[in-house]
Amino acid sequence: MQQPTNLDFVSIQVVDMQKSEDFYSKALGFKKGISPNPHAIVFETGAGSIFAIRTPMPGFEHAEVRGAGIALWFRVSDADELYNRLVDEDVPIIKPIEDGPFGRVFILRDPDGYAITIHNDQ
Repeated sequence: MQQPTNLDFVSIQVVDMQKSEDFYSKALGFKKGISPNPHAIVFETGAGSIFAIRTPMPGFEHAEVRGAGIALWFRVSDADELYNRLVDEDVPIIKPIEDGPFGRVFILRDPDGYAITIHNDQ
């Protein structure tokens, strides 16, 4: 029996593609990659897996909390530097930066309300 071995692809549904593309590109520094799906924007992660935003699927408009029960973590080289810049840019911070089991870590809220965790190498 075949079993999944590696996370390959993660996408989140967003209400405003342009607003979310701007957020992930400008605030978090993601670079836009090649997207074969006209309903999605793929970002290069350099980690072997793919992260994308996409137009809503049927039923999305009824979701009360975006991403409830899912944790999206992204690693950066300097979490403190990014945290300070995002605070200066008034990006909503859910949990301030602190030392955690995976280095310095903080949680922000994206334009659709998804909780995004940022951490750095230990």
